[in-house]
Amino acid sequence: MKVSLNVAQNKLGLIEETMLRHDALSLTLSSVGNESALELTLHEVPKWSHIRVEALFPLHDDIQAVINDVRTIETEALDIQFVGDDEWKGTSEVPLEPKDFGGLWVVSRKARTSDLKNVIRLEPGLAFGTGEHPTTSMCLSWLAKHPPYNKKVLDFGTGSGILSIAAKKLGARTVDAIDIDVLARETACENARYNDVEVLIVETIPVGRRYDLILANVLLNTILQFAPILTTCLSPGGTILLTGLLPNQIDRVKSKYPAIEFEELVRQEEWRMMIGNSRPTNFE
Repeated sequence: MKVSLNVAQNKLGLIEETMLRHDALSLTLSSVGNESALELTLHEVPKWSHIRVEALFPLHDDIQAVINDVRTIETEALDIQFVGDDEWKGTSEVPLEPKDFGGLWVVSRKARTSDLKNVIRLEPGLAFGTGEHPTTSMCLSWLAKHPPYNKKVLDFGTGSGILSIAAKKLGARTVDAIDIDVLARETACENARYNDVEVLIVETIPVGRRYDLILANVLLNTILQFAPILTTCLSPGGTILLTGLLPNQIDRVKSKYPAIEFEELVRQEEWRMMIGNSRPTNFE
């Protein structure tokens, strides 16, 4: 099932969050009327005045619930239609243009990159995570600047596995990748094998594990729901990245993570990434 709508640039973040919250399998953005980009910055979606959003959902999903949420946001030309196997398959075969995240490259599997280091070769399948979206872009850029050498890393909500692969490429000792979606886990496993990195990809966090770095590229409700677990999993002095957030959600997140001292807020388009460290505990 495909849901299509036109939306003003300033409403794009809300529409993306709504579609992802309802577990859309893919999102495609294009200009309404094929207009030129009003503003373009590296790794950002072009600043078209109005954007065509097309989201794919499994046929059995409650599309009416999606529509009800979308209608609370100002949109135009809402349309719902069935899609054939060819169009569904084609969504997972959109070619990747090489992208540089500060010395960490994401390219398609067929790209020639003999002159590059720290290369992730990726075919996204139907799981999110190619570096195109601002939340993933912010995480990749941060990892490139802060290589997790010899650290134990948790990738919570791994999607395509891109952040797990990046962490291993940049020297992480171990990486555990978590995703409740079986399709995402299958895609992440395939991508990890192709990049020749060892990542544990499972549905839930292994009992008793502690991590020096936690990457949570998910959405607000998940970040809030799993706050106690993620806080407990973070080693003393460890770092946590929380993204998939909008500006008006930051204070709610801080209130749920009292044991974390948030020191930095990264901005890209409408999205935010919070970076924090576990507060020191004094023992006598």
